[in-house]
Amino acid sequence: MQFVPTWSQPSRPTLGRDPLGIQATSVRIYRDLVPGITNVTNRLRYYSFYCWVIHNYEQTQHVDDQSKWRIFVRRAEALYALASEIEDPAHTGGLAGSDWARAYLKEHQGGRIELRKHTDKPGESGEGQYLLASRGNFGQFYIRSMTEIGMLQRSTGIPLVSRPRGQELAEAFSAAIGAPAESLIASVLATGRLDWEAAERIGKAVHPASINGNSKEMRLLRDFLVAKTPDLLDGTPRRSSAWLLLDLAQRGVSLDDEIAIRRAFYYRLLPGNKPYRQEGTIIDRWRIYQANELCHTALEAWLNAMASSIKEQVEGVTPAQLISELIANTFKAHDLARPWRDWAKKVGEMSVDEEGQLTEKVHGALRNLNRATEKPVLEAATKLLAVLWLRWRGGEHGVRAGLSHYGGINGRSLAGVLSSLDDCAQVDTKTTLSRVLQEQIVEAHLHIAARKLAASDKFTYRFMLADGLLSEGVLTKYGYTNPRLRNLARFLRDAKYCEGDFVTAAGQKFLDENKPA
Repeated sequence: MQFVPTWSQPSRPTLGRDPLGIQATSVRIYRDLVPGITNVTNRLRYYSFYCWVIHNYEQTQHVDDQSKWRIFVRRAEALYALASEIEDPAHTGGLAGSDWARAYLKEHQGGRIELRKHTDKPGESGEGQYLLASRGNFGQFYIRSMTEIGMLQRSTGIPLVSRPRGQELAEAFSAAIGAPAESLIASVLATGRLDWEAAERIGKAVHPASINGNSKEMRLLRDFLVAKTPDLLDGTPRRSSAWLLLDLAQRGVSLDDEIAIRRAFYYRLLPGNKPYRQEGTIIDRWRIYQANELCHTALEAWLNAMASSIKEQVEGVTPAQLISELIANTFKAHDLARPWRDWAKKVGEMSVDEEGQLTEKVHGALRNLNRATEKPVLEAATKLLAVLWLRWRGGEHGVRAGLSHYGGINGRSLAGVLSSLDDCAQVDTKTTLSRVLQEQIVEAHLHIAARKLAASDKFTYRFMLADGLLSEGVLTKYGYTNPRLRNLARFLRDAKYCEGDFVTAAGQKFLDENKPA
C-alpha cells in the first residue's frame, strides 16, 4: 500500500491591520460610540431606499430566489448611483457605484440606458459591472447594520423589512418620491432598461442630498439618527456623538476637519486654543479612544523601524541586539541613564501644540516608509509614550479604567503599556525602553500573528523568530482607525441638521433638546 501525504491548504499572506492587537480596543470603543453606523454606511437615505427596494421585491416577485434577488438589488443600486450623478454630481459622495456612473457619463449623454450589462453578472470582473460585490453594496455593507437596528427582520433567505418599522420606512420613501417616480423605478428594476429622461426624473426624486425636510421619511430617518425610536441596539451614544459634532460645528470646527475634532475631544480645545468646556460620559469615552490611538501609532513607528532593520540583517538578529542598536542610534547613552520616571517627566513638559508636532512626526513616518528608522521619528514616538504615561498613569478621567474595560481580560491597549512602564518607573530609561519594546512589540506581535494564523489561516507576521533570531522584516503603512465620524457628519448633513458646517434651525432645535449627560 502506498501512502500519499495530504498537504494542508497554504496560509494566505496578508499585511493585516492590527499587528500589535491594540487597534482592536479602539474599534470596540467607537462601535459603542456610533452604534448602527459602520465605516461603509455612507448615506442616510440608503436606509429608507433599501427598505423600499426589499418591500418592492416582496410585493412583485413572490419568489425566494437568491440569484434573482442579487440582480434586482444590483439594478436598484446602479440606477440610484447613475440617476443621482445625472441630477447632482457634486453631492453624491458615498454612493456605491458612483465611480462607474461617472465613467459611464463621460461616454454617454442622452439616449437609451441599458443597465443589465452593468448589473446582471454579479461577482464577475472585467465585465463593466458597476460593483464587483455579488450581493451589491446592500449585501456587503448594509444588511447587517439594518438588521441590528431593527429595520429588517432576521432572515436566512431573501431579506424582509421589519413590521412596523421597516415597512413604515419603505412607505415613507414611496410617499416622498411620488407615484410617477416610483412607477419608473419599478419598471427599471423589472426590465433593466430606461431612457435618459426617466433617469433625470428618478435622480430628482431620489438623490440622497434631497430628502424633503418636512416629509415623514425625514422624520423617521432623523428618529433613527438621534435614537428617538428605540433600536435593538442602544442608540443613545450615537445621539450624543451627533450632538457633539454639531456643537463643534457651531463653535467653528469643520465637520471635515478630523484633526480639529480629535483635538477638541481629547484636549478639550477649540481653534485658537479656546477651551471646549463640554463634559459627559460620551466625550470622555472619545478621549479614551484617542489616547489608545496615540499609543498604537507610537508603537507601530517602532515596529516599522524594527522590521526595516531586520531586513538588512541577512543572517538574522536577536531581539535584544536589534532593540539595543535602534535605541543607541536614536539616543545618546547619557540621555537615557536617568530613571524612566525622571526622563519621562523632563521630556513630557511640553505644550499641546508641541505634542501635536510629535504626533504629526510619527504619522508622517507611518505614511512614508522611507523614514521608518529616522532618529527624529523614533524620538518622537518615544516621547509620545512618555507623555501618555505621565498624563494617564494615575487614572485621571477614567482613561486607564476605560481602556482596561474595552481591552478585556486578554485584550491589548494603552492600559497594558502603562502597566509595563509603571513596572520600570525607577529603572534607567534605556533598560525601560528595551523591556517595553521587547514585551509590547516583539512578544506581542508574535503572539497576535500566531493567534490570527490559528484562527483564520492568515499569515500576518511582520517578522519571524527562529533559533532566537529575527528575520524577514516587513514594513507597512499605519494610521488611525476609522471612528465613523465622517459617516456621522455626512448623516447630519443628509438630515439637514447642517448645511456644510452651518447649523440649521432643525439642527439648533436638536442641540437645544438633546444635550448629553
